[in-house]
Amino acid sequence: MTFYRAQQALIFLIHIALLFWIVFVLRNTGSLTMTEALLHFLGISSLGAGLIFGTAKWAKYHHEKNIDKK
Repeated sequence: MTFYRAQQALIFLIHIALLFWIVFVLRNTGSLTMTEALLHFLGISSLGAGLIFGTAKWAKYHHEKNIDKK
């Protein structure tokens, strides 16, 4: 159970870091063209989707590992 709480805390911290990055970019987009800003947010959303997919796979792996032990 402690491992899963640590995993949830890690996921939460990564999401907070992404949120701060988005806010930073929104405050400073005056120096980017529209195309650059769109590509930047496409990259951020791809990274977020990858993190969600990866952590879900990670959790599923450990869940199935625990089932096999029992």
